[in-house]
Amino acid sequence: MTKILIAGDWHGNTVWMEKALRTAAKTGISTLVHVGDLAVLWPAVNGDRFTKILKRRLNEHGITMIFVDGNHDVHPKLRALALNAGGFGVISDRLLYAPRGHRWELDGVRFGALGGAFSIDRRFRKLGSTWWEGEEVVPEDVERLGNGELDVLITHEVPAGIDVISELDLPEALERDSYASRLLVRDAVRNTKPALVFSGHWHQRRTGMMPGMETRVHVLHKEFFNGNLVTLDLKTLAVEEFAA
Repeated sequence: MTKILIAGDWHGNTVWMEKALRTAAKTGISTLVHVGDLAVLWPAVNGDRFTKILKRRLNEHGITMIFVDGNHDVHPKLRALALNAGGFGVISDRLLYAPRGHRWELDGVRFGALGGAFSIDRRFRKLGSTWWEGEEVVPEDVERLGNGELDVLITHEVPAGIDVISELDLPEALERDSYASRLLVRDAVRNTKPALVFSGHWHQRRTGMMPGMETRVHVLHKEFFNGNLVTLDLKTLAVEEFAA
């Protein structure tokens, strides 16, 4: 493998998921890394259609997908997944959850996972059905990731030091709660000194350098928007926009 695909939030959208995977397969991509708010294992009256179709499409296209958790994910179910020998939570052979603090390599490139974020829209959601406890980044997650250097860090939240703009007019208390997670992600970046960080959550496409560091952060947009998908060259760590 030379290039892999990195994806921003999909929010359980089957149409966009199928389009992204179909286009990736046509270009020969066989590995996709997702920054969270994938929304697999979501409770639904008629069953979890999105996860079933995602597993089917990954098999059809021969693509392996690794994802971290966002804030809009079912945290109790993800944390209850059985781990394989590589330390991933297994939904299927091709659909793997990277727990917070997990590390792995792809063609010698060192990856780390630090999912989670505070739901700035929590007041519009219901605990246990549209949001779940355990969504926020906590100090133990940062400690679990450790201090060993990484090449690529996959987060859901954007580290403090990178400017983002909220879609919502946030009350001050929510702004503080959200920023607490951002500070912890910043600490993880400082600890691991990756060349690249890929994040989502804020539904916008931005890039920036971490203050005082040689780390570039790529904030990816949500489904149906340009900037939801980028390729990463594992030999050079070059990042390019990818149109589904």
